[in-house]
Order: sequence, then structure tokens, then C-alpha cells
Amino acid sequence: MRNIVLSIEFWKFAAPLFGAIIAWFVNEWRKRVWEQYNRKEESYKELLKCLEGFQQNFEPVEARKLRAQFLSEVNKCWLYCPDDVIEKAYQFLELSKKSSFNNESERDIHYELLDEAVGVFVTAIRQDLLSRKLVRKTELNEKNFMIYRVR
Repeated sequence: MRNIVLSIEFWKFAAPLFGAIIAWFVNEWRKRVWEQYNRKEESYKELLKCLEGFQQNFEPVEARKLRAQFLSEVNKCWLYCPDDVIEKAYQFLELSKKSSFNNESERDIHYELLDEAVGVFVTAIRQDLLSRKLVRKTELNEKNFMIYRVR
């Protein structure tokens, strides 16, 4: 057996075989990264489109539909998005819940904070897409999952 492993004929066959196996694993890994990237990109496009539903001057019925779709997309983010993106989405949603204000100044400050939260959320999305990393672990658990209702 030892003579077979040391023979040139064995290595003429084995070396290309091992190379092909390694190439196959690398190719499968790259396909997985690409598929996850495409899923994220499509979901992130929908999230960004649905952000229009949170604008002040948007038609109420259409805004409600877009908000519902946004919430659905945020829930899907739990499948493949990094913790940072999910946390930023929830921070934005928490700020967007407030709808009554004591005065115009308070309202203006709130909308500035809301605009900033959108910027932070979009930046987290951009960083995730540019990193092209697979999500392998999470610090989030069932207590972090939140259910929002459209108003």
C-alpha cells in the first residue's frame, strides 16, 4: 500500500482529483456568498423603497401599505442580516412610533432624530452589502425580536 501512495502513477491521478475537490468546495462557497448577497440586496432595495411610507407628506393609505411592507422586510432580515442592521432598523421603528407632539419645536427635533436614524440604518445596510460577508453568528435572541403594528 505504501508503494502505491508513493508512486508517480498514483499522484498523476490523485493530485488533479484533490485539486478538483478543492475547486468544487471553493466554487460552492462562492455561490453561497453570491446567493446571500443577492437576497440581501433585493431585501435592502425593498426596505429603502418602503421608507417612503414614513415620510410626512405621503398619502395615508399608500403610506400604510409601505409601512406594512417595511415591517415585513425587517422581519425577513432576521434570516440573513447581521445584528447591526436589525438593531438599527428597530431603533428607527422605535423613533417612528411617536406621532403626537406638544409643540412645533418638539416635532422638528423629533423629525431630525428620525432623519438621523434613517441615515444610520442606511449606512448599516451599505456597510453590510460592501463587506460581502456571510452571517455566521448572532448575539440576538428571541427577546430581541419585536412585533410592530402599522398605524
